[in-house]
Amino acid sequence: MSVSFRTLAFRLSIMAAFTLSVLPDSAAFAQTQTGIQPPPSGVVDLQATAEVEIVPDLAVMTLASERSGPDAATLTAQVGKTLDAALKQAGGVQGVEASSGGFSTQPRWKTVNGQSQRDGWTVRAGLILKSHDFAALGRLAGQLAQQGLMIESNGFELSHALRDREETALIDTAIARFKAKAGSAARALGYGGYTLRALQIEPVLEALVELALVGRLDEEGAARFVLLVEPVDVPAAPLIERLLLAPSFAVNGLWRRAGLDGLKLADLLVD
Repeated sequence: MSVSFRTLAFRLSIMAAFTLSVLPDSAAFAQTQTGIQPPPSGVVDLQATAEVEIVPDLAVMTLASERSGPDAATLTAQVGKTLDAALKQAGGVQGVEASSGGFSTQPRWKTVNGQSQRDGWTVRAGLILKSHDFAALGRLAGQLAQQGLMIESNGFELSHALRDREETALIDTAIARFKAKAGSAARALGYGGYTLRALQIEPVLEALVELALVGRLDEEGAARFVLLVEPVDVPAAPLIERLLLAPSFAVNGLWRRAGLDGLKLADLLVD
């Protein structure tokens, strides 16, 4: 038995690396009086980070229409007609974004007297549905399934608007933390200010985390969880702590994203 929580959470992190020039009070005063920029008397490297967990706001479902038979042209016309009708129906549902997916034509084979012979064709076309209204998307997918389309997958993702907004907020947070660190470092070293010399903002790191309940309760009555983290080099300890304190961030088994390979498992016992 495998039971998963229904909340999907993403963890985004941003790292800012700075090199700063720290000026003593006397140098800052001399600079003000003469207008001449003195050479830096000290260089300090600081690093600031910020991270956030985000619940994806966009539900995604993939459906497909498939036909098999002897004539590829006839099958293509049938599948195309079905897909066009589904796109038209989806276009009439407010808040649902519909687009066509992959289209393929594959030969079918059979074995006769130990020899492979072509036995017709299989034509397949995909339909991708996205919506912020999970209920409306589910109803539409159910209707299309009753009309012969197959539901291939379902999951969640971040909308472009939410992703851009959260990434901007992360940058603002990281820079604010840097300023606080830089000011504290300057004061602790006995200087009156600092000058920014170089700034590097690393790409936002996206981690996919699934917290799934697997199996039955153990002999002591504790539920057994498995934590899956992708990619494998993401530090998981802080995220594990937050997930245990806030189970609503646990997720179901729907996380898939292209370009992230590798899997790390951590078994947890939760009272």
